[in-house]
Amino acid sequence: MRGGIGVENLQGSGLIAGETSRAYQETFTLSYITGRSVGIGAYLNRLGQRNIQMVSSPMILTGYAALNKLLGKNVYSSQDQLGGPQIMVPNGVTHQVVRDDQEGMAAILDWLSYVPKDISCLPPVCQPSGNDPWDRDVEFEPTPLPYDPRDFLRGIIDHEGGRKRGFFDAGSWIEYLEAR
Repeated sequence: MRGGIGVENLQGSGLIAGETSRAYQETFTLSYITGRSVGIGAYLNRLGQRNIQMVSSPMILTGYAALNKLLGKNVYSSQDQLGGPQIMVPNGVTHQVVRDDQEGMAAILDWLSYVPKDISCLPPVCQPSGNDPWDRDVEFEPTPLPYDPRDFLRGIIDHEGGRKRGFFDAGSWIEYLEAR
């Protein structure tokens, strides 16, 4: 490209990728994918520690039309087939999916509530909820039959509608990367 800045753009993208990779080792990194994230933007998301992706915002390295052209046939019909949440959650790139910006910002604040204020500090300690005493028994009992091991962590509601408490305090455990 004569007179263009293609090389400079690639160099800048490489510098950003290098800094993001270093930041991964030094601090908490989080990306919020709130619109289509393409090329280096999608790659940078993957270099971070946590990704929150809006349901309507794919992360793609290249578009579906370009891939169809390369393949010589129409294999893909949307960007979501390449990088929508239904692809990115099961493969471990996206940790949480949100419907809109309000839910996205709440998710960011929730993640940040678990992060130390700097590298020399301990993580914040969650205060136990008032209705789940610290000295209670774990009431869930595994059966000889196959069962969901997450039930031991979160507890269950039994057949009579009563709660059998698990290992974690009620409401304190959220499973990210959950298959839906």
